[in-house]
Amino acid sequence: MWIRLGLFLLLALLVIVLVRSKKTGAIVTAIGLVIVAIYLSIIIVGGMNQWQKEKQTIPTENVVTSFIQEINPELNQKITEIQAEITWTDKKIQQLFELKKNFPNQATIINQKIHQWQTLKDQLSQVSTNIHQKVETAYVNYRIDEIQGKKNFSVLSATLLQEANTVLVNAEATKSILEEQIDE
Repeated sequence: MWIRLGLFLLLALLVIVLVRSKKTGAIVTAIGLVIVAIYLSIIIVGGMNQWQKEKQTIPTENVVTSFIQEINPELNQKITEIQAEITWTDKKIQQLFELKKNFPNQATIINQKIHQWQTLKDQLSQVSTNIHQKVETAYVNYRIDEIQGKKNFSVLSATLLQEANTVLVNAEATKSILEEQIDE
């Protein structure tokens, strides 16, 4: 805004000088053009800097992930383990679908197992989503506390870690039961 105002005032000054002086018009015009070029350069550079800042903005997902890695690496490890369990469970489901495709006469048995594994995957995904939402909320609260000069994240962080541990234990037990049933 100030650059535009300065440019406007400069142009007004240039017009006034040109109207009053006819001999120095060429010199004043040249000086005015140089000043206008400088102002335009400043505007362009300012716009490029703003564009670079917008381009370098970290996506929200990465901010939350970085936050949890720095504040509570153990919880971050548990979140990673839950994601690995979801991936592993999805792989098992895909294997069962392949088995069903190869043995369509056994679809009833295979569908039961697919349903069990899908239920486990859905539970893990729901817990992962819940933990992510809580971590996101914790990040926002952490930032608010940081802005206000407080530090309350450690209690919530410990609770989230306990929840992640419980989920992994439950997932492991369910996975073991499903694998035992498959082996039978």
